[in-house]
Amino acid sequence: NVYDFTNLNEFNFSWVLLENGKEVGSGTIDNLDLEPYQSKIITLNVPILENNTNDYHINIYVKTAEKQPLIPQGHMVAFEQFQLQKGSFNPVLATNGSPLKTAKNNADLSISNNNINVVFDLKTGHLKSLDYGNGNIIVHGIQPNFWRATTDNDFGFNMPKHFGIWKKATEKQKLVSMFVKNKTATVDLLLEKDISLNGNTITLETSYRLPDDIAKIKMEYTIDVSGQITIKNSLLDVKKKLPNLPRFGTNFIINKAFNQVNWYGRGPLENYQDRKTSQFVGNYKASVSELYFPYIRPQENGYRTDVRWVTFTNNQGQGIKVLGPKYIGFSAHHQYNSDFDAGKTKQQRHTIDIKERDFVNINIDNELMGIGGDTSWWTRPLDEYQIKAKNQSFSYSIIPVE
Repeated sequence: NVYDFTNLNEFNFSWVLLENGKEVGSGTIDNLDLEPYQSKIITLNVPILENNTNDYHINIYVKTAEKQPLIPQGHMVAFEQFQLQKGSFNPVLATNGSPLKTAKNNADLSISNNNINVVFDLKTGHLKSLDYGNGNIIVHGIQPNFWRATTDNDFGFNMPKHFGIWKKATEKQKLVSMFVKNKTATVDLLLEKDISLNGNTITLETSYRLPDDIAKIKMEYTIDVSGQITIKNSLLDVKKKLPNLPRFGTNFIINKAFNQVNWYGRGPLENYQDRKTSQFVGNYKASVSELYFPYIRPQENGYRTDVRWVTFTNNQGQGIKVLGPKYIGFSAHHQYNSDFDAGKTKQQRHTIDIKERDFVNINIDNELMGIGGDTSWWTRPLDEYQIKAKNQSFSYSIIPVE
């Protein structure tokens, strides 16, 4: 108790045990009589953690026991979350089912079976169509993303000038190779006219050269017979002495109908790697519109961190689930990322300048640079919340929700 004059017996303490974000136990901490600057060890009668592959957290809440001047009874004065066990959410490739088949014409490559039909554009390498049996959900395919919209804090250290090369790297990526392969064969799609590959898993590998040859980005799409797509992004051959990355992730756009979001991670409010502990890990739901935070000057907003999985579904509960072997970060809006970006200088724009568009724009990231705030006139986010320019990779999977 680090109060100067207050005994902890003036508060009610309670706890809640969560398994994968859902309550599985609760209780109170009774008769906590502790004078200022004293400490003691207490024991909580917590249920047994039955599943060794699941997440378990315990949330502690402290509320006023009696009405106080200016403070009502039951007012929350403190809360904290502790992780008791880290779960595993690794997607596993399926091997049983109808074999995947490939087909190629002058413009597209398709990979399909009875569970999935995906189409890739041979000019860009981008995912062009993803159909789990209810029609294509893709508006714009998955693209490597190194940039985030600037904040007021970012202009203090002139982020557009110092980190702008990564915005250029997001906007201009040149396809240099495209291969499709199964366990026994590899085909160069930029050279071969006809292909015939089948298998329980098919992998498409695309590589892009970034502007000024600062690096190469390789994307691998591994598709299995269940319809799961595992996307691996690898930043390679990174030049020395480059500025830090604002983001290492991907961006894609899906149909507006898939505007219901359910995630297991930090929430319910927006949070960033250097501003997240107030938002507990839990199971949350919101519409895409509700994820948006309308800062009076449009800027980066609405992010969620430490996400184990996130789903995007329509009113019938159909859609996609995104999950990774490590925690991911995500945001989703009815706007382009660029709609929130002021550009090279701070603009006098307002919320009325942000228009809702007819799609769901999704960012899935390995890491997003912190938003700082130690000062707003020259300091950058702390070093531990920045992303070094080096060779690195991350992966996540997309699976159907029916």
